Amino acid sequence: MRQSTITPLVDYPSSDSSSRSSSRNGSSSGRIAGLGDDLAEQPLDMGHVPGGWAGHVYLAVKESVGLCRVSQTCIQEICRRRQQQQQQRGAGDAGTRKAETAERPSQDAAGASKEEREGGEETAGGLNQEDRVRRVDNLHVSLTRVFYLQEHEICGFVEALEKAVRAASRGPFAIGFSKASVYASETGRRAFVGLDIGHGAERLAGMARVVDEVMRRFGKQPFFANARFHVSIVRVDEGGRMIGRQQQEKELGDAMQEEILALPAVQIAQLECSFGNRFYSIAL
Repeated sequence: MRQSTITPLVDYPSSDSSSRSSSRNGSSSGRIAGLGDDLAEQPLDMGHVPGGWAGHVYLAVKESVGLCRVSQTCIQEICRRRQQQQQQRGAGDAGTRKAETAERPSQDAAGASKEEREGGEETAGGLNQEDRVRRVDNLHVSLTRVFYLQEHEICGFVEALEKAVRAASRGPFAIGFSKASVYASETGRRAFVGLDIGHGAERLAGMARVVDEVMRRFGKQPFFANARFHVSIVRVDEGGRMIGRQQQEKELGDAMQEEILALPAVQIAQLECSFGNRFYSIAL
């Protein structure tokens, strides 16, 4: 786990909560159905895990008007800052480009570089048609990284997880958000803006310890030590521009802080577990 302000990461739709533990079955898949965008950079190619099913344990966070509004504010701030950066770079490069043009024959579009030809695709905020800044779907709080189990191990894992959660559970609880932080995918190719959890963080840490014990029993890697629990709300492809810039993170957080603190608490009543297209819910 990287420290400082940039932390590597790990939404799934919740299953029917009418029973203590419920599931929906499907076929094995290299990609987790309903996978949160902050997991998209993780190695989900099943070729290197013969017969394996990709799994994840998490807490689903219900979407709300407030969370939607904060996400939109975040996207607008990122786009505005990118546009400012482009304008500043453009002003600084104008003189250089003018001098270079005077020294060389003009080129038509066919002779332009790839970067020059693609420059015309950019839209307001410095985003191109690939929509590189967008909201994260299926909001969640992760309690594991992506891990793999053989199909015959899944039922045993879920049963062990349900038993451990039931023994340690203190019932449903609420979480509240404290501030925004910038996180990086483990490959470093994407950045995510997450809402750090303040109220309820101790309960999450306790749940993570319970899940870690089950993971170890099945020979799987536990969650990040000293994890910063958060809900990723916006993803930034090619997010290297945001990574490692504490000042940028602070400014982005300041712009959103008032809205973040105004968000109502989110109730957490069940733990979710997914393997491929199979989903399980365990009541707290």
